Amino acid sequence: MMAQHNRPVTGTTGSTGPFLPGGEKPPFLFPLLRRLLDLLSPAPARCIMCGKPHRPGAPNSQGIYATTSLPPDAFPRAWQDSLCRPCKAGIPWIRKPACPVCGRPEQCGDCRRRTNGGLLRNRSSVRYDPFMKELLARYKYKGDEALLPLLGAMLLPAYEQLAWDALGMRTGQGRSRPAFDLITYVPVSPERLRERGFNQAERLAHQLGLHASLPVAGLLRRQEERGKMSSKSRSERLQASESLFAASAETNVLLQAAALSRAALPGAPISAVQPLSLLIVDDIYTTGGTLDGCAHALHAASPVPLDIRSLAWARA
Repeated sequence: MMAQHNRPVTGTTGSTGPFLPGGEKPPFLFPLLRRLLDLLSPAPARCIMCGKPHRPGAPNSQGIYATTSLPPDAFPRAWQDSLCRPCKAGIPWIRKPACPVCGRPEQCGDCRRRTNGGLLRNRSSVRYDPFMKELLARYKYKGDEALLPLLGAMLLPAYEQLAWDALGMRTGQGRSRPAFDLITYVPVSPERLRERGFNQAERLAHQLGLHASLPVAGLLRRQEERGKMSSKSRSERLQASESLFAASAETNVLLQAAALSRAALPGAPISAVQPLSLLIVDDIYTTGGTLDGCAHALHAASPVPLDIRSLAWARA
């Protein structure tokens, strides 16, 4: 009698393996395969803006600026995988300011009407549209602390514009010195500080100082305020801003120290120092009255000439 050999059950001639007749895979393999694919695939992340899960992918050559004219390296690549594609595409970057003074993306009547302004320039990174308004409110009023580094990083494209303007250079040329001597910020009233627990402009200024390796100091104080600025009309806001700010007690000393460090020779008289370049940071630029009031207060208190520019996260 001939010996019988056990043969594996195959679904096709000459094939071997754990298949049923007809080439079908056993049902128990499907969960295992799905589990294996899940382990090999990148874990889904949650977009820091909308909170929806997304799978981080390698950024393309232009990254977050794929549909804009902004430089691809202006926004830190660390944030590429923190945002989903719809949120990246939804950021309303201000690419080409129409007003050379305030940086508004359209023609600006406020700057034409203002005389004797204390600011040389303002630039803002994004339009204050409903998407950005909701994003800022989450941090400013709802305490979403995880948004702060992102908001600070979003300042960088507009900061680069101001930095080149301050140095009088064109993009592509090297920098021989820092664009600004000091960064300061718009103060909030003690009442608002108690309500919120922090000053959002101060925190944005410190984020920018870390990115740009520049010192940050509080040079201003807010005097008594009647009502929220956000609830005032344009004319009321401008009128209230004229006397709303004053220099802090340490401002004179801080500016003198900064001026001496800029002198051509050690110990040179303050009068021989070229103007200090200051940058004031705020979250929103509306009429410009707040930042202009801050600039006038600094000019009045400074022992040296000042060149003052401002940087706002959003332009209303």
